[in-house]
Amino acid sequence: MLAVLAVAGAALCYGAAAVLQAAAVARSTGPGVPGLLGGLARDPRYVGGLALVAAGFLFSLVAVRALPLFVVQAGRASSLGVTAVLATVVLGTRLRRLEVGALAGVAGGLVAVALAATPQGPAAVPAGVRWAVLVAAGVLAALTLSVVRTGTARVSSTALAVLAGAGFGLLSLAARVLGPITVPGVLSDPSAWAVALAGAVGLVAGALALQHGTVVTVTTTMVATEAVLGSLLGVAVGDRPAAGLGGLAVAGFVVTVGSALLLARFAAPASAAAVAEPETVLRR
Repeated sequence: MLAVLAVAGAALCYGAAAVLQAAAVARSTGPGVPGLLGGLARDPRYVGGLALVAAGFLFSLVAVRALPLFVVQAGRASSLGVTAVLATVVLGTRLRRLEVGALAGVAGGLVAVALAATPQGPAAVPAGVRWAVLVAAGVLAALTLSVVRTGTARVSSTALAVLAGAGFGLLSLAARVLGPITVPGVLSDPSAWAVALAGAVGLVAGALALQHGTVVTVTTTMVATEAVLGSLLGVAVGDRPAAGLGGLAVAGFVVTVGSALLLARFAAPASAAAVAEPETVLRR
């Protein structure tokens, strides 16, 4: 029950963070990558979003230590439903009929995934797997650094979004295979360093993707990549649904993620556009 509540808490935090971070990125005017990152670091909305992301990660860490990754990733995708609800309550955005159905799909899919799940402890893997996860995180970090150094003009926003989603998906795997969380022992665990590297990749690549692409495209690509990759990696290290409920788990996961992607437009708060439009008119 604690792990299920942690999944819900993570979805709430990530859903609220998406609104704050998208608003900050949409209004960032700094030139180039350094200007973007520097501007975001001074923006209280983005900093507040990061705080919520950190809280969401802590909730996810509690969940991923006791539940299969496909459950946690379905909950992560459902954060788009939280964002949609917040947009209607706080920003006055109206839901279309299809989106109302999508919210119902998210809720129903999550129930199916939860029913198909069985409690599991942290994935027991050889030390070589933990090192492999760290190497993979290093490769993603190198790719991200290469983009930062060369500029994003030659890299599509979709590719950046895939890179960000892969980073967050790998972060989930690293947390799943992390050994006992004790200090200072955890500092010698390569999975702990993989968590930090993969998280940095997700944040930086995600911010760059949002600056250079439409929010709907970037969000759907990031969420889909993270959910699918993270779940498959979890299966690779031994995650399994309850006996005889594999079909229900797959169906619930597909319905949850698919429904959540229909709500991706709510990751772009209407207030950002509302503020930007008068400023454009005044300049003209």
